[in-house]
Amino acid sequence: MKDIKNIVAFDCGNSSIRVILGRFDGESMQTQVVHQVEQKEIAVNGYFYWDILRIFTELKRGLMMAHRQCGRIDSAGVCTWGIDFGMIGHQGQLLGNPLCYRNGMGAKIIEELSEQEQREMFDLTGIQNHQMNSLYQLAAYEKAFPEQAGAAESILLIPDLLCYLFTGEKKGERSIASTTQYYNVTEKQYSDPVLLKFSLDASLFPPLADNGDVIGTLSQHIADELKINRFPFVCVPSHDTASAVAAVPADEKDFIFLSSGTWGLIGTELEEPIVNDEIYQSGLTNEQGAFSTITLLKNGAGMYIVQRIRAELSVEGKKLSWDEMVKMAQRAKDDSLLFDPNDERLFNPPCMIDAIREILRETGQNGDCSIEEIIRAFYESVAMSYKYTADQISAVTKKEYKGFYIIGGGSNNMFLNQLVASATGMNVTAGPAEATSLGNVMVQLAHFDDKFYDLSALRTIVRRSIKTRQFKPQVSSGGKYNRFLEYIK
Repeated sequence: MKDIKNIVAFDCGNSSIRVILGRFDGESMQTQVVHQVEQKEIAVNGYFYWDILRIFTELKRGLMMAHRQCGRIDSAGVCTWGIDFGMIGHQGQLLGNPLCYRNGMGAKIIEELSEQEQREMFDLTGIQNHQMNSLYQLAAYEKAFPEQAGAAESILLIPDLLCYLFTGEKKGERSIASTTQYYNVTEKQYSDPVLLKFSLDASLFPPLADNGDVIGTLSQHIADELKINRFPFVCVPSHDTASAVAAVPADEKDFIFLSSGTWGLIGTELEEPIVNDEIYQSGLTNEQGAFSTITLLKNGAGMYIVQRIRAELSVEGKKLSWDEMVKMAQRAKDDSLLFDPNDERLFNPPCMIDAIREILRETGQNGDCSIEEIIRAFYESVAMSYKYTADQISAVTKKEYKGFYIIGGGSNNMFLNQLVASATGMNVTAGPAEATSLGNVMVQLAHFDDKFYDLSALRTIVRRSIKTRQFKPQVSSGGKYNRFLEYIK
């Protein structure tokens, strides 16, 4: 009888909290979602927050359910969205719910930096300046909440915070640290010049562990509470994008990936970061990937826009499934409408539908279009934006890519997958949908066997473990793409 490894992945995104049980038999990894609940930010007195204690509670519930299924858990790993953080006081207690990056607090901090200073920040970190980045959020937080900031002994990014709640150990991880802009992707350490520039004490930030290392062990009191065995928490690529890229089922070295979810992160995998003027001007950024790789990518519009449209229609009494949303787009009489899905006005508008209509009017298009046409415009536009970024990546890396992989929940959207294939002119492989959790459990294998410190070996297991779908270009999108370029200039 084969020795089965029971491995748990905590996968917390902007829209869901999930606990996944992976079972590895030595040849393939089978995964199952054992617990999933909705996740969303909460507005309180003018700020958006994450309910971290609810997240922790749901993860514990899922852990108990996973144990009930398999009888013994061998390890667990945590990955979440990037950027956001919580603060721990001198008594080891949480100082409040973490703020959500959609507050836009960091914009004012960036505005205070000159163009030269902003370029220096990129050169020091390899990361593009953005109002969401932890560095700028933290600088704004200290001004808005000086009492809490002054009481902090530790600042932990969301996955590091969750690991602390489970194990009592404060450790960081490089992929999530690379979303902060106080981390240098070339040196693979916190950036002392950046911390000095913003008067940040380096002792606030936890020591960094490597993928495959043990962060800590499930605390005895949680094991007793849940009536489960104690097990190690393994350091995985705790930024969900990095875990997802680890599960790309590629057998070639050079490929383009699209991690399709609330955000659309499109990029490629490199051995070393590229920090130069061409990268800076393109808006591409270098983030840490699994096992010291680099994901050169752009964090662009994903399904958030259509998620907001769906929510706004729900308030009007129109509760639609995702399949129904796609069918509405397919019924649109006019499929020529386009807009820039990365327009800052679509970051978090009071009404997404109204914001899109206004942008369409400004660009001389039909702002009085139907809801069906707005949804179609989103799908067409976001596909074009992916082509735009793929072309940028090819230009700056001086490589011609043949493999285009769509992973994450958005890979289930057959309509969008086909639009991407036609827009890019590339053959598209879609899947796995559970890429983040699959990458999470796969990297945990390195804790058990040194041979799995190799992404090629892990991706071979991924290909044995999943089924993918293929999409080929059907129509030429050249004319439509040229019009799209006009709208993003």
